[in-house]
This record gives sequence, C-alpha cells and structure tokens, in this order.
Amino acid sequence: MIALILSAPHRLPLWVHVLVTAAAFGLFQTTKTALDAHYAASGHPVDYVTGQTAFDAERVEGWYTAMQAQGTLDLYVQTQIIDFGFIAAVMLLGMTLGTLVARLGRDGSLGRRLGLWTAGFAVIGGMLDSVENLLSFAMLAQPDAIPQALAVAYSSAAAAKFAMLTAAMGTLALSFGFGLWSRMRG
Repeated sequence: MIALILSAPHRLPLWVHVLVTAAAFGLFQTTKTALDAHYAASGHPVDYVTGQTAFDAERVEGWYTAMQAQGTLDLYVQTQIIDFGFIAAVMLLGMTLGTLVARLGRDGSLGRRLGLWTAGFAVIGGMLDSVENLLSFAMLAQPDAIPQALAVAYSSAAAAKFAMLTAAMGTLALSFGFGLWSRMRG
C-alpha cells in the first residue's frame, strides 16, 4: 500500500508533479506563518524546540502558568489546533518534494530510493507530531498537575519527530546529489 502511494507521483506528468509540489510549498508557508503568529501571540516563554523537548513536567507547568497569568493559554490551545494543519502541510510537502527529487534517479537507483525514504520520513515525522499534539492536549487538560510520565512521553514524541524530519532533510539532499550525479554521468 505504501509503495503504491509513493509510486503514484511518478505516474504524473513532470509539470503536474512540479505544480503540486509548489502548491504544497505554498500551503506549508501559509500554515507556518499562521502557526508562528499564534505561537508568538500565545506568549509561550520559550521557543518551540525548547518547549517540546523539556522532558520535565514542572518546567511545562511553569510555562503554562506564565501563559495563564497573561491570559493567553487559550491562544496556545488554538495554536495546537492550527499545528494540525501545519503537520498536514509538512507531510504533503515531504511526500511531493521527496518523490519529485526521487525522479532524478533512475528506477531502482540509490537516488530514487533515498527520495522515497524522504517522503516516508516526512510522513512518519508528521504522525509523531500528531501524537505529540494529542499528548499536549492531555497536558493542557491539567495544566497545574502534569504527570511526569506524560511530559516525558510528550517530549519523546517531539524528539522522535525532530529525528524523522532531520532524516527527511538529509535523505532529500542525498537523493538530489545522487540523482543529479547519475543524470550527469548519462
């Protein structure tokens, strides 16, 4: 099933694949802009990465307390909802860009396989981000008494997400390099 999904873009005319990828990038930028604006408006005391990888319930409670004092915790909850749109955009961009770059490589080549791995890593990263968001809602349901195990699970999902998205970027660069090299060799 996954192979069928990842091979579908290769059946598209190249110009259609490029347009779909450009549209996915536009959606990514639009959702990122909205997400960043809401995150800033929420007054969260630390950046995304620091907040998501704290592995410490007391620190998270402190950040939630700060937003409650500012009256912006509800904006932070809205930010989590908007994040689901961003997650979908990341997954779509990863799939379309990964499979587009994979087209540089010949059938069965390392460049092609790496491009397909890019798409897979992006989708897995998005799935982990969704798990992270769901765990965030569980923490927000009890912002003054977050179980340490929940904070660890939340940060673990975030760390795994970052690892998958980093892997997606790395395999994309490698796929592009190997694909271009194979095209230049003829």
